[in-house]
Amino acid sequence: MIRLRLPELPPRLSGYALPLELRWDAAPASAAMLLGRREFLKVLGVVLAALALPIVRAERAIARARGGFFTKTERATLEALVDRIIPPDAGPGAKALGAAHYIEELLTALDRKRTRLLAGGPFSGRAPFPDSKTGLPSRKRPPNRFKKFIPPTRLQELFWRGELFGTSTLPELASIDAQLGGPKKGLRDLYRESLAKVDAVATVTKGGPFASLATGDQDAVLAMLDAGAFAHDPRRGGATFIDVAIRHTIEGCFSVPEYGGNVKTQGWALIGLEGDSQPLGYSIFSEATGGYVERADHPMTTANPDELSGAKPLGAEGRMVQDAIVSLTSIFSDGSLC
Repeated sequence: MIRLRLPELPPRLSGYALPLELRWDAAPASAAMLLGRREFLKVLGVVLAALALPIVRAERAIARARGGFFTKTERATLEALVDRIIPPDAGPGAKALGAAHYIEELLTALDRKRTRLLAGGPFSGRAPFPDSKTGLPSRKRPPNRFKKFIPPTRLQELFWRGELFGTSTLPELASIDAQLGGPKKGLRDLYRESLAKVDAVATVTKGGPFASLATGDQDAVLAMLDAGAFAHDPRRGGATFIDVAIRHTIEGCFSVPEYGGNVKTQGWALIGLEGDSQPLGYSIFSEATGGYVERADHPMTTANPDELSGAKPLGAEGRMVQDAIVSLTSIFSDGSLC
């Protein structure tokens, strides 16, 4: 079995305290406690935001007309944010892997006549058919059926409308909101409001929008955002916006490319995954021998060719990520953090 080659993580940051007036639970009056440069930047940000409102509305209308969701500013903030969640090192980061595009595709999945929620199958065309005469891969590939999305059932579409647009406007879901702790905020509103908050924190603490900052300052802002800028949502398993963004970033980098991320399958290559292997598989029946032939590049009964001298060691960062994946899998298994 292949050991995953996980990307190197940035060091955990500490000592970056979020100003109390920027916490999610800060009283409105506490903003008056801002002094000097912070006060000026906050007031300036409000004024500029008000002046830019007609432009923002126009950008959103253009984005909708093009089948998108984010404005230019929102997209830049999101791309910078995901690139600090999985930063580039020797390999590409989440921005280059298309994580932000994946998130936008998710948020607009119900905007099209043909919904883009459930990729089809059974084959993507990334692997060829086996040649049963020789026991080797053939030169023929199946068409990519992953890109032909399957219409959701009525209940699946209702669930995703609640996820994307919120449950309060859907009578079928609103009727049970009280039992579940209140209405669920839709992902579209969550991203739009939260990306604005990311830029607000960056402007107040570092002097500019998140995308304009140096990576060191972006990491410091990210640490502050994760330290109380966003409320824990009981309808999403207690997750904050940062938790949701991390999950979607991972999905965007390592899911099948048909969902909008994992550009040119670079995400799989980054961690040592081969991706979908069917219809080729790993053992091919040969009519010539009357038995199965193992692929030389991926034997099933012996060690991989590059591990004959021993298993590749997993670094400290790799072990940390591997442990995190195992832990997060159990948390996300109920789908509460979609």
